[in-house]
Amino acid sequence: MFSVGLLYSVRDFLKLNSVSGMMPETFESYFKSFKYSTADKILTVSFKCGWAKVNQQGMIELTDRGQVISTLEYETALLIQLEDLILNFNPTWASLLLKGRTEAKNFLPPDALQCFKECGLFGDLTDELIKFWDKLSLAYRNYSQIKMTEIGRTGEKLSFDHELSRTGKQPLWQAIESNLAGFDLLSIVDTTNSQKLKIEVKTTTSNIAYAKFHITKNEWNTALASINYVFHLWHIEKTPTLYTVSINKINDHVPSDKGDGDWESVEIPFRSVI
Repeated sequence: MFSVGLLYSVRDFLKLNSVSGMMPETFESYFKSFKYSTADKILTVSFKCGWAKVNQQGMIELTDRGQVISTLEYETALLIQLEDLILNFNPTWASLLLKGRTEAKNFLPPDALQCFKECGLFGDLTDELIKFWDKLSLAYRNYSQIKMTEIGRTGEKLSFDHELSRTGKQPLWQAIESNLAGFDLLSIVDTTNSQKLKIEVKTTTSNIAYAKFHITKNEWNTALASINYVFHLWHIEKTPTLYTVSINKINDHVPSDKGDGDWESVEIPFRSVI
């Protein structure tokens, strides 16, 4: 979807539709191709990015964002389109935006690179250009944070169901109530021992050989101060796999404060503790 021709075509489509509304099927029927792209791709991008919608009469209607894009010159419109595309399509290369302009320029795929060049993102630095690079990075960070939260909640739900099945008793989903407690679930040791068991859940969808998880100092201090505490490490593929890890296995990988230094979070490879 990151093609200069497609985005220019979308801008012209929005401009056309702002003065001559039509139904999606009418647009596809009359314009198998429109400008530099296909009607299908133009509609897909326009709807997913929230630049257009179908009203109650079945007609294509521009949103406020779409109206703005339709009135701008190509280069200026392309800047806005890029921001929205990154937020809505989350391309695999978007993480490059966090590494800086040079890294992006060197490693972006050709079509995306052409989009960035076309709207002047590799030109001389100005205050406005710096602000826009920051906006692009923020768009990716926001999406990334949402996905991380979704993956984390998936792992917590898997642990919730696992504990209910293992103990026959519904655990307390502490992470929903507060993320300051230092653990995610409060269960019991087993069916014969009703002592409380605190569980911190970490979840990954990455290849297990490269997957990592983070432990905060608050989580670690809570673990050390608890009588019963374990980590649930979930590897989510077609069939989710659970690794139950004790404090002792984690201990060798946790830093300590030295001098005036005070650690806040540590990153640990899955492969080091499972």
